[in-house]
Amino acid sequence: MKYDDRAAAFLNSSKFLIILTFILFLIYFSPYLILGKNAYILIHDNLNQMNMLGIFNGKMSAEIFPENVNEHFTLPGTDAIFHLAHLKLDKLILKWDYFTGFVFNEFLYRIIALIGIYILLKKILFKTKQLSLITLLLTFSYISLPFWPPGNLSVAGLPLLFYAFINLKSKRRLWLSYLFITLYAFYSNFFFIGVFNLMILIISVIYLIMKKEINSHVIIGFLIYLISSIISHFPLFLNEFIYHIPTNRAVQEIEGCGLFSSIKRMIYDFLWSHKLSHSLHSPLILPSSLIISFLIWKKKDKPIIKIIFPIWIGLIIIPILYGLFYWQPIMNLYNSLNLGFRFDRLYVFIPLLWFSLWSILLLWVIKNYKLGKHITLLLILSQLCLNFYFYTFRAYSQHPTFNEFTSNAQFENITKVIGKNPIVGCIGFFPAVANYNGLKTVGSFSSYYPLEFKDQFRKIIAPELQNNEELKQYFENKGSALFLFDDEIGTDYKDQEKIRLIDSIKCDLNLNELKKNNVKYLLTTVQISNAYIIQLKEIPYQRSKKDYYNIFIYEIE
Repeated sequence: MKYDDRAAAFLNSSKFLIILTFILFLIYFSPYLILGKNAYILIHDNLNQMNMLGIFNGKMSAEIFPENVNEHFTLPGTDAIFHLAHLKLDKLILKWDYFTGFVFNEFLYRIIALIGIYILLKKILFKTKQLSLITLLLTFSYISLPFWPPGNLSVAGLPLLFYAFINLKSKRRLWLSYLFITLYAFYSNFFFIGVFNLMILIISVIYLIMKKEINSHVIIGFLIYLISSIISHFPLFLNEFIYHIPTNRAVQEIEGCGLFSSIKRMIYDFLWSHKLSHSLHSPLILPSSLIISFLIWKKKDKPIIKIIFPIWIGLIIIPILYGLFYWQPIMNLYNSLNLGFRFDRLYVFIPLLWFSLWSILLLWVIKNYKLGKHITLLLILSQLCLNFYFYTFRAYSQHPTFNEFTSNAQFENITKVIGKNPIVGCIGFFPAVANYNGLKTVGSFSSYYPLEFKDQFRKIIAPELQNNEELKQYFENKGSALFLFDDEIGTDYKDQEKIRLIDSIKCDLNLNELKKNNVKYLLTTVQISNAYIIQLKEIPYQRSKKDYYNIFIYEIE
């Protein structure tokens, strides 16, 4: 055996691939291993909404079933059905210390996704036992994307779900496929991606019936996914179809835009993808895919063209639909229907489409060019570096760190003064931080809650909303941010350094309405200039120069 052959055999051996996978994961998650809680973790739509996972006092504290809820961490007085009783796998993991659970959860769903995408590549796309190293690196280039953490398998696990239904259609590995489908349903977000999955499955079933290629296993798989999704998200289904408690979604109105701005959204989404569904395709995958596709078209390789053409169509149509969704005439129609579901989220399929296209194109390069393997390896390793930069490097370099954001030591000093029993109001920082430190809050980030509470909460912040039209529209239209707004601070709570530059604020909140919600203290990151006039008593506590938040405590007298 030649030296090159022995080297290739070693690089494609199971032992080497397992070691390489371990090393890649070790590097990928190294910030958490080295820095621990001093690593950066995504704030937007993640840490700022920890309360939606039921994170209270450092771990997942929400009850599993609504009838067992006897304590409200946020939104006091609301029905128990709105208190986070989803039957999802990540809830069990987060029963640990939240940071430990978060890191383990990030690792777990990526391991499951790795298995799915690796099998899909080898058995469906590549259909070969060779190219194992390239297959593994391609796999890791997908699962190392900076996925939206609360989504879990939503996007990362799509290849696994796809592979399971391919098996059912082919009548093979039936019980394993049923297990994959059930796992996906209990470890993903139905209202983020599941509705679209069901639409695609319904269309696929109808198509197979028309082609007379349907079998009972595909139908059973579809029913398993539907029933498992309903069970795992049963509080929302229970309310929508049985209790019918009006929610904030019923009055949600999204602001549209003109045709030119709509076109700009289309172009941007095609080039960069959505922040909740990063594909990181623009710097490398997009240009290389265009070049290789051109070479395929020039060589008139019709079998490959038939495969890649529908994928390109999908990659073009989804951004167009996304942009059109925000075009004012369509938005007016959408708002009038009061559906509460965001149909623009088809972008969830963009990462898998780009990855599938790129994989097919790279395989074609390997087969058609002598230096194909070397070119492919260079491209994949470059994409991996890009992914690591966006996830691993940012965790090392960005602020605030998890410790800074949660500020456990600072809140220990605060709770020594006010205790952990009273309900507090938070001004200038996310209520989820107070919840994480064991304090109950009047507000929170909540995407689904009773409309009655929104009306109740509006009374508290109405004077502040009157001072700032932008804040008013943000609350009325979006409605997920139930924050004690201040017209001078605005809505950006991530940049505490900027907030520290504000000398003082005038508090115009309705204190009588706060008292009706049993709020005893206000915690604010900016000193209140009219505190004495509106009968707020400042409470001193032990401060430190190292404190991330510049918090002042006021007792409502």
